[in-house]
Amino acid sequence: MKIAVINTGDELLNGSTVNSNFTALGQALTAAGIPIELGFVAGDRPQSLYEALGDALHRADCVIVTGGLGGTRDDVTLECVARFFGWELAEQPGLRRKVEQFWYSRHPNATHVPTAVLRQALVPSGAEILENDNGSASGYFVRCRYDELDRIVILLPGPPREFLPMLEKELLPRLRSSCAAEQITRGFLVVGHGELQLQRMLERLAVNDPFEIGFCARPEGTRVFFRAATAKIADAAAAAARELIGIDALDVGELELPPEIFRLLRRRNLSLGCAESCTGGMIAATITDYPGVSAFFKGGVVVYSNELKNKLLDVPESLLAEHGAVSAECAGAMLEGTLRNLNCNAALSVTGIAGPDGGTATKPVGLVFIGAAAGAERMVREFHFSGNRNAVREQARAHAFRMLRKLLLSLPADQ
Repeated sequence: MKIAVINTGDELLNGSTVNSNFTALGQALTAAGIPIELGFVAGDRPQSLYEALGDALHRADCVIVTGGLGGTRDDVTLECVARFFGWELAEQPGLRRKVEQFWYSRHPNATHVPTAVLRQALVPSGAEILENDNGSASGYFVRCRYDELDRIVILLPGPPREFLPMLEKELLPRLRSSCAAEQITRGFLVVGHGELQLQRMLERLAVNDPFEIGFCARPEGTRVFFRAATAKIADAAAAAARELIGIDALDVGELELPPEIFRLLRRRNLSLGCAESCTGGMIAATITDYPGVSAFFKGGVVVYSNELKNKLLDVPESLLAEHGAVSAECAGAMLEGTLRNLNCNAALSVTGIAGPDGGTATKPVGLVFIGAAAGAERMVREFHFSGNRNAVREQARAHAFRMLRKLLLSLPADQ
């Protein structure tokens, strides 16, 4: 079954909002063996959605539309899709009660529910309602005919706080029961390797074998995917590749580096702290994106000024005067100060020039020094990153995690 996705919203077209729903949907459907065939973004205008629907329905068996189901003027999805197919919309009493209760819970002084909001109680003829536990707009699953062909049309709310739970609870179970998996995908992250390097390394695996290999570059390495008609073939391909690559290949299914580091820290009974200058807390924020890290993460400090490097991390003023804040010596001192003052036995430190200003002939934009410590092991390295400010910071964060992983792997478990 071919699946097309239409994400709606002017905010996706003008760049003010990242299309995170498409990313989440793509990952979930690929893992389920029913990957997305094509995607569209339509603005909050009926004509845009009509055109996207026409293209999608000619090329896919199932069309998923996200967004535009709320109660504001630009929420036009339900009416547009109904008009496109000629569906009748009827108010469902149970949905009306839910919409009213949701409205009054957030507007306790209101005397009535706006008519536009009550549109969320309308249901297309023949639709199955998809429950939304986090908002008033329901989703819809409709089996229909288009151009004398069977089609599935699915409408889902756009806000991620509503969309993501519905994706797991409502959408995936129905798609799994309606669509036979046509392609099984297995993937993992390879730390510190580029796409071309891996392609050369793995190209002989795919000779005369019934699977495809895909690559996706990341700051911390490259994600490798193996697509095949059966789980047995995909699993065998992934296993052979991991054996060929060696220690830099994470476990199958592991596409992010931090969880691997967290497991290594736990196995070695180490606690972690970090000190950041140019990354401004990005490392700590990444760590705390994951639940359960309080078991080993002590915390982090952002020491942008020399004054705080000295006061919070005991970086000597004489060291800063002689070598400067952007130096291997400063990164090393920040590392030791983190271990001592945060009372941890593993640490990361970062100091550098992210730009676009602040560089000199001897210390250009992109110069970053990173320190890593694990147990008695220490490492401080110099990097010269390219790209804009955000690219430099992202590369610094990725290389910090890579360095810490390398040190952790050199230590015995439960030391």
